[in-house]
Amino acid sequence: MEQLKAGDPAAVGPYRITARLGAGGMGQVYLGESRSGRRVAVKVVRPEIASDPGFRARFRREVEAAKAVGGFWTATVVDADPEAETPWVASDYIPAPNLAERVRESGPLTEDAVWRLGAGMAEALHSVHRAGLVHRDLKPANVLVTENGPRLIDFGIAKALNGATVLTRTGVAIGTAGFMSPEQAQGGSVGTASDIFSLGTVLCFAVTGRMPFGEGSAAQLLYRVVHETPSLEHVPEGLRAVLGACLEKRAERRPSAEEVLSALSAGGAVTVAPSPTVADAGPRMPVAPPAPPPASASVPVPPPAPAPPVPAVVARRSAGPVEVRYAMGHMRVAFAAVPAGLVPLGAAVFSFVEHPVPAALAGIVALVVFSLGGLAMARGDAAFVRVAGDGLHFLREGHEWNATWAELGRVTVSATRWGLTQEFVVVGELAPTATKNVVWERFRPVASASGPGPGPRAAVTTIRFRNAELARAEIGRLHEALLLRAGERYVYDAGLLAVIRGR
Repeated sequence: MEQLKAGDPAAVGPYRITARLGAGGMGQVYLGESRSGRRVAVKVVRPEIASDPGFRARFRREVEAAKAVGGFWTATVVDADPEAETPWVASDYIPAPNLAERVRESGPLTEDAVWRLGAGMAEALHSVHRAGLVHRDLKPANVLVTENGPRLIDFGIAKALNGATVLTRTGVAIGTAGFMSPEQAQGGSVGTASDIFSLGTVLCFAVTGRMPFGEGSAAQLLYRVVHETPSLEHVPEGLRAVLGACLEKRAERRPSAEEVLSALSAGGAVTVAPSPTVADAGPRMPVAPPAPPPASASVPVPPPAPAPPVPAVVARRSAGPVEVRYAMGHMRVAFAAVPAGLVPLGAAVFSFVEHPVPAALAGIVALVVFSLGGLAMARGDAAFVRVAGDGLHFLREGHEWNATWAELGRVTVSATRWGLTQEFVVVGELAPTATKNVVWERFRPVASASGPGPGPRAAVTTIRFRNAELARAEIGRLHEALLLRAGERYVYDAGLLAVIRGR
């Protein structure tokens, strides 16, 4: 963070500018504050770029797409004005060091930390790509390292995947040398696979403290990206296959973000196969790379030689299961016991003198009702939802229901309100091919249209919290675990994200 300089704006849109956060090829990034004191990161586009006749239309599309990017690992775009004299976009400000600062100050991350970092970044890219965007500038400076995992920032040069023209202009670097993909370095068509290559370079830097293509001028780095093999000898053996797959020279042979996420977070061995091959425009001949150019030379752009097959990526077992316990499973019974017990208790108190025997019986009834309410409240502690490597588990009142990920067709989590209580409904729906049935009625089994077979096909349980902070923390853990374990089977709505983000 830097002090403001002469010429910096005092305000951008509704946000008061208080400091500089950094700069990039698209413009300057400032720390802004709303009138209520909420802090945001405001990127202001450079005037020479904003004057491009087609830029505003592309920028408007990209901002709308960026607002749709969800997930636990990204900084949300909250505001923008593509029509301003100088267009700008604002996103959540996250007060955390970036990965480059973290490695510079504390050294490379441990292998365990990089497995978690990579899974978070892959999930973030999956959200970006699912929204129809390519980040195009994935580098350590755009990865914030928080206590709860990485956050991917700066969608300022993301290109919408709807046919928009690549933005090029003299003096404007689209991407960062050393972290670009070969196709990006050559000025070719850039898609989601480009972000996967950049992900491999960032993770290599995180675990070794070195760039996989070394140091040097931009021309030298771009040449190595196109022609030379990345240096992975200092990468731990367990990560080497994952990074090697990401750093394939040919875009069509790299795994997708979802495949990388599965490889880094699955609860067992996972093989990442190459993406479906895209037909080349013409035959490619192997080319022996010439000698590296001098620092001032331009980058040659002959097509790279065909790469060998993508190696199988074997992921190690991730951390243990995530379990969310809750004490509200019997609260309705407990609440109902209070007025139900007050009636015989009042009768016992007011009639004790004239009718001692009936009053004593009424007192016993009140004691029994209150005891049942207390027991119901206490038994609520014995309930949980567990997300593990082998599948999804529910436990209520000593009864357990579970299904493996292969047996599950869909898992949904939705948020509602029940009085003063925040309520979350978790549904595990069996796949059409699953042979098991849900048999315990207390899980509120429901009929499903997903496939034939007798009996109920889904199990439903409810988690309730009276403390908003606890609900946000615990359901955030559950949400994160389901994203990692259930993958595309997991379905959630905007209301759940609003609760998790405290909105």
